[in-house]
Amino acid sequence: MFENLTQEQKKVIFEDGDLVVIAGPGTGKTYTLVNKIKYLLKNRSIPPEKIFVLTYSVRTSQELRSRLDKENLNFIKVDTFHGLAYDLWKEHFNKAPNLISESEKKRILKKLFAKTKNPLKGKKNKEIYFKYLKSRGLLDFELLLYEVSKLPLPEFKGYYFIIDEFQDLSPDILEFLIPFQKANFILFGDPNQSIYSFKGVKLEELCHFWQRFKPQIKILNLTLSFRCPETILKYAEKFKNAPWEVPPYKGIKENGIVQGFLFSNIFEESDFIVKLAKNLLGGLQLENQKHQSVSPKDIFVVSRIKNVFLSLKNQFLNEGIPVNIAEDDASEYFEKITKFLSMIENSTISVEDAIKISDVEIKVFLENLWAMSFGEKEKFLSYLKILEPSDFIIPQKEGVNFLSIHASKGLEAEYIILIGAEEGLIPLEIFKDTLKDEEKRLVYVALTRAKKGFYFTAVKNRKIFNFTLNKGISYYFKDFPLKVFSSKPKKPKQTGLF
Repeated sequence: MFENLTQEQKKVIFEDGDLVVIAGPGTGKTYTLVNKIKYLLKNRSIPPEKIFVLTYSVRTSQELRSRLDKENLNFIKVDTFHGLAYDLWKEHFNKAPNLISESEKKRILKKLFAKTKNPLKGKKNKEIYFKYLKSRGLLDFELLLYEVSKLPLPEFKGYYFIIDEFQDLSPDILEFLIPFQKANFILFGDPNQSIYSFKGVKLEELCHFWQRFKPQIKILNLTLSFRCPETILKYAEKFKNAPWEVPPYKGIKENGIVQGFLFSNIFEESDFIVKLAKNLLGGLQLENQKHQSVSPKDIFVVSRIKNVFLSLKNQFLNEGIPVNIAEDDASEYFEKITKFLSMIENSTISVEDAIKISDVEIKVFLENLWAMSFGEKEKFLSYLKILEPSDFIIPQKEGVNFLSIHASKGLEAEYIILIGAEEGLIPLEIFKDTLKDEEKRLVYVALTRAKKGFYFTAVKNRKIFNFTLNKGISYYFKDFPLKVFSSKPKKPKQTGLF
């Protein structure tokens, strides 16, 4: 059963006890996770009802559920942390928690803290907000986690909590896990892809939590990448930046392209990126490099912030290259989900009938979510309420995908083109609330999406918002191959005859 596995993967599968599995990019993390479940079931005779697979996002839960279904493991519980909290609340009180949606939360916060930006950053404001919810018998998802963690819960001794993307766990989820200390924990993830500090994730604190919570936890690594070529992995090494030491990655593919380009202005940069994309698509030949042509969706154009690449969209379209702004599509899907939620909450129609008449673009997603809810309407509604636009960033349309680096996490493409590699943008210094450590990890994420090649571009002078960036290429890329293009001479104006 466990023949087609690397030695590292076998070690993870056969090792007993609490584990942290640090899985590098494209190292077969999910494949190993699924085989670990098979091992627990067949070799350790763990009852399936004692295995919980937990994730932060609904999207990841659905992906894992689909993967387990294909392996005939659809009887394993796959859920979000909030979904588990929902079940425990319902089991204790014999009724569903009265959860508010994100839009309701925004409305309440506006009412309580009209003139305060990010009001829940302060501890006192959070106490006021929670008190307001409790007085009205309401819960948001953070309060649900907190309230459930204070209930007299069973010990869960002998259970296995398999957590995917452990690097994304926020402090409220870590606190929620404390009552389950006697369970076995197996964590899968890559702390070098921890890029969600704006959601409250604190990587150093997360590391210390597991050291205290499970002092005997063993750390194992998956370092052989089936996705990234050696060259790309070599450059990604310098951007590893996490509290856990990770051995250097190896790739089964040799070579790989890493190349940067510096231009005088954004117009020359844009023209070049269009030519580069055409070349990768099998059109023009550029720099005498011959590429095996790819389809448009196999190319990602990424940037630290979306505003950098937005002007490129029309230029691609004018050249007949289809494009896909994945985050805009995700927002549209999310809007449709929000309307569906509003409709079903204020209607007597059954969930099945509501899904049948729903927008065709969200129907399959809703059907999968309904299956995940096991036919329970309140649980189904709770999933709908916790959804975020990022749950819908799944580039499926045919077109070159334009994404922020954050949105590209968890995805992969044949070629990555990073636009805007100037000092000030990478690391992002034009705003004050960014973390240098996380900025390095964002470059690591961008690099390790690439299966064949990673290109980056910068200009000597770029205006973004009210800022002028004129320091050239970021020092992050000082050791990378770089071709500098001198400014094209302006065409001389024709002089008059007189």
